[in-house]
Amino acid sequence: MEKRAMLAFILSLIVLLAYQYLFFPKGQKQNPVPQMEEVQKKDPGKKSIEEPETKEKIPSLRENMPWKGEEEIVSVETDLAIYRISTRDAVIKEIVLKKYKDDKGEPVRLVPEDTALYPLQIISEEEGGLNFTPSRKEIKVGDQKENLVMSFVEPNGKRIEKIFEFKRDSYGIHIQITQNLLKKYHLLAGSYLIKPKEKADSGTAHAGPVIDLQGEIKRVSSKEIKESKTFSGNIPWIALEEKYFMTALLPEKTDTVAILERLEKKEGPNVFLGLLGDDEDLSFVFFAGPKDYELLKSFGRDLEKVINFGMFGVLAKPIFYILKGTYRYVRNYGLAIILLTTFIKIIFWPLTQKQQKSMQQMQKIQPEINVIRERHKNDQQRITTETMALYKKYKVNPAAGCLPLLIQIPVFFALYNVLLNAIELRGSPFLYIKDLSAADTLFGHVYGFSIGPLPLLMGVSMYIQQKMMPTTMDPKQAKIFQFMPLIFTFMFLNFPSGLVLYWLVNNILTIVQQYFINKRKLVS
Repeated sequence: MEKRAMLAFILSLIVLLAYQYLFFPKGQKQNPVPQMEEVQKKDPGKKSIEEPETKEKIPSLRENMPWKGEEEIVSVETDLAIYRISTRDAVIKEIVLKKYKDDKGEPVRLVPEDTALYPLQIISEEEGGLNFTPSRKEIKVGDQKENLVMSFVEPNGKRIEKIFEFKRDSYGIHIQITQNLLKKYHLLAGSYLIKPKEKADSGTAHAGPVIDLQGEIKRVSSKEIKESKTFSGNIPWIALEEKYFMTALLPEKTDTVAILERLEKKEGPNVFLGLLGDDEDLSFVFFAGPKDYELLKSFGRDLEKVINFGMFGVLAKPIFYILKGTYRYVRNYGLAIILLTTFIKIIFWPLTQKQQKSMQQMQKIQPEINVIRERHKNDQQRITTETMALYKKYKVNPAAGCLPLLIQIPVFFALYNVLLNAIELRGSPFLYIKDLSAADTLFGHVYGFSIGPLPLLMGVSMYIQQKMMPTTMDPKQAKIFQFMPLIFTFMFLNFPSGLVLYWLVNNILTIVQQYFINKRKLVS
């Protein structure tokens, strides 16, 4: 049972490692947008329509736009961000987050330079290349809300207006579109330029469109979108997410239609996500900022669900809150992880004690088990029967030794998802480590593996722990498991430093615990 539990854990980690490399887009750049996954749960009582292909096709946008007049850029600055809004289609061409830096030390920019489509762009068969007139050229938002009106008026009096409302301390912009020019249009939350051969950056997390449809979160798989899709029903929000940042539209009227569209451009395929508009006024909040759990929660509508804590979310959320709560006192996430690990170890202490006691009991009767195996080596059923009788005689539960390990597997994966998704750890230093959310790269890279002392120390600690543990395996199995520290070291080389720190501290605490257990055993 112990061997099976360990194998299950190892296989789980291998699957996790393979899955993150094969199926997750990487880094903070906007990466290939795959095909939309199906909703897992269906409720026939809810109104929901998903069409595999949009009937109306979107015209070419960049090459044939008859722009009228010179482009002007309106700059709007709040305490949190700088927005640069173009008079061409009244789109947001640049979003600079003042509080966050990229790996070059520059402020994070959310709109990719090579995109063909921009947030808040209106796409229509009826009109194109609209040049708007701004009510102001530059805005510095203070204590009071500030408005910007972008208007386009035709000679016949038909018009489109985009009214922006900015707040000093908010990543959300309230926007109202009033118009009598278009019968139907698409309003974009943003777009991705697909580059199939682009090398991914370090770090792994989902990147792409996310839709809240009837309370069910629809994400994107790793396959490219080759067809247009529409989703209708109660849609509280749609979003385009990266690892740590996102843009989103939160429509005032949630009974709406979301569009996922692919356009072939000379720069490469573009995939955009947007809402369907008509001749009625459209009011919504445009969010562009960090995927901070509490921040997103403050916007309501369960916007925080865009953060994916994985299948063990029920464990990940308490771990996340404990980690943040600990940080408030120690002011360092490395120390917070160490204290969290100690806390988890204390919780599992009784189970670990039971595991150690069971392993010691198993070790005592191991010679008798070996005799049974040798005596009936050609009769597996007889071996099983006599071994179970031996367990009963000595009141040994063979499953008790693997129970703590099995219980810790969900905790490990829950913590993994917390450290993978929590923007709070982004750029958080600890000792020589500059970023606990990234791999330890102090010694550089070798054949795609990050090399640093932390995973190497983790491997050494695992080796010491293995040597101190009593074993009930036969010699052949023991030889195989001797390589586990080396295998785990390679597996952890590219894991987030915070996760490796957790595993290292957990190993050290286990070594200390085992030392006292062995010492007490010698005394007795």
